[in-house]
Amino acid sequence: MEMILTGDFIDAEEANRIGLVNRVAPHEELMEFTMELAKKIASRPPLAVQYAKEAVIRSQEGDSLSGYALESYLHALTCTTEDKKEGVQAFLEKRKGKFTGK
Repeated sequence: MEMILTGDFIDAEEANRIGLVNRVAPHEELMEFTMELAKKIASRPPLAVQYAKEAVIRSQEGDSLSGYALESYLHALTCTTEDKKEGVQAFLEKRKGKFTGK
């Protein structure tokens, strides 16, 4: 609110300290850092990532009970996927999962 009302700027360290951003990286390391994060997310089961994003975005729309219901529903959907079976199998075999988004 203070930033909105005053128009004051803050630096990256302050934005990080107050939780406005998740992480701060030096400019010369930014692309590498960003690509590593993107690769990590891309390595996860696509449907699980999609449902998690949906739950977070839609959690802002309603009350807590609605959010819990949506999260429960999306979790149940995730448990019916081929990717869930692959994830369990990969865990048991101590290997990385090969997720297809199905």
